[in-house]
Parts: sequence; structure tokens; C-alpha cells
Amino acid sequence: MNSNKTTVKKLITREGLILLGVLLLGLGIYFIARNLNTAYIAAHPEAKFKYVQNMQYILVGYTPYIRAMSLGLNIAMLGYPVLAIARFILWAVRMLSGRKTKQ
Repeated sequence: MNSNKTTVKKLITREGLILLGVLLLGLGIYFIARNLNTAYIAAHPEAKFKYVQNMQYILVGYTPYIRAMSLGLNIAMLGYPVLAIARFILWAVRMLSGRKTKQ
């Protein structure tokens, strides 16, 4: 009985760390792109600006930052569910083919 509790605790800990890692990766990309955008705006005060969702962007150079910020948020929101689905599919294929999986 105690062995099952230990196994469940290890499983929850591993999944929690994976979730935390995916969230930190996505939010890290988002905030780095946001800070780079702010630095770019400060370096080009003569450029024309555009406002998107209450954030200021330069018309010429803002596209890479918006794409990076979108990528970061997508990783943060969708990264773990996609990873969990992929891991489930791999596990199911192993189980159906008869190969043993490590626990």
C-alpha cells in the first residue's frame, strides 16, 4: 500500500514539474519579447507607432515581437495539453503493441 502512495506522489511531482517548466518557458518567451519591444521603441523615438491591445509598437519593427509574444502565450496555454496528448499516444501504442513500459 505504501508503495502505491510513493508511486502516485512521484507521478504528481513529475507532472507538476513538467507543467511548471512549460509555463515558465512560454511566459519567459513572452516577457523577453515584450521587453525587447520596449527597448526597440526607446531606441527609435522618431518612428511612427501603432497601438495593439494597449501596447505600443513601431510600425516597421513590431511584427517579430508580436509573433514571439504570441508564440510564448501559445506555449504557456497549449504546451502541456499537447505534450500530455503526445505522451498518451506513445504510451497507448506501446501498450497495444505489447511492449513493456517503465513505470
